[in-house]
Amino acid sequence: MKRVLIPIDFSEDSLNAMKYGIAMANHLNANVRVMHVKTGLEYAPVFAKNQLEYKLNKEVDSWMQDLQKTFSDDYFVPGGKFDYKIREGNVVNEIANQAKYDDSSLIVVGSHGESGFQSRFIGSNAYRLVAHSPCPILVVNKGMQWEHGVRKVVVPIDFSKASRKKIPIVTGVSKSFNAKVYLVGLRQSKFKFLLDRVNLFIRQVERYMVNNADLTVEKHVLFGKKLVQQIIDYTEEVNGDLVTVHVHHSSNPLSNLFRPFANELINNSSKPVLVIPTKD
Repeated sequence: MKRVLIPIDFSEDSLNAMKYGIAMANHLNANVRVMHVKTGLEYAPVFAKNQLEYKLNKEVDSWMQDLQKTFSDDYFVPGGKFDYKIREGNVVNEIANQAKYDDSSLIVVGSHGESGFQSRFIGSNAYRLVAHSPCPILVVNKGMQWEHGVRKVVVPIDFSKASRKKIPIVTGVSKSFNAKVYLVGLRQSKFKFLLDRVNLFIRQVERYMVNNADLTVEKHVLFGKKLVQQIIDYTEEVNGDLVTVHVHHSSNPLSNLFRPFANELINNSSKPVLVIPTKD
């Protein structure tokens, strides 16, 4: 059975992501593992309401047990397993190692955990996790709620092969929700041959999605220098539920030049972002 891994730091935003992750697991018929990484800091969970005894309580295990009891009624996969894991050390390494050890299908993280994760999770640790994760990561930004699932998926496509390597996973996710896909070609130049090329890539992806998953696909091309904001605006315009982006893991240091694009999208999107690692 698939497994959804949900790292939490007991902040409000991470608990919101936990709700979202459980809802995803219900839909995907997946096991759920909630995990916390102890960093040596003492802090109160969001439910402690600044009570001194909670701040001094180092029994994280009891907090995890409480959360498991609180959220167990929200998880209803027949035969599924809902458990938790506590690790200690470097946040990014421990989450990535746990995902690899569990053969996790998906990691779901909240965006602004500031206590146990030492800093704005999305600003540093989350992006480092994205860069090292062995599986796709769903980033749920502040205040995002699971309402009707995933009905519309926005899929940006650029000129790189890595951009298209994410397509099988995106196709599978879209098929599982029977979602409509919005393919968005990206270009920063007015040169006609570049427009022709991005249109060719879009047609190739559309053909793959239709032939392999019978998905409904709509195509669009964005042009300009501020493509990330345009993608965010376009997602709002079509009332999208999910936007996807890839992060390429490569031995070529030049590939890192393209990572700020994904980071900016993760930080500023008003919708959940599915980040898919790709490799050479």
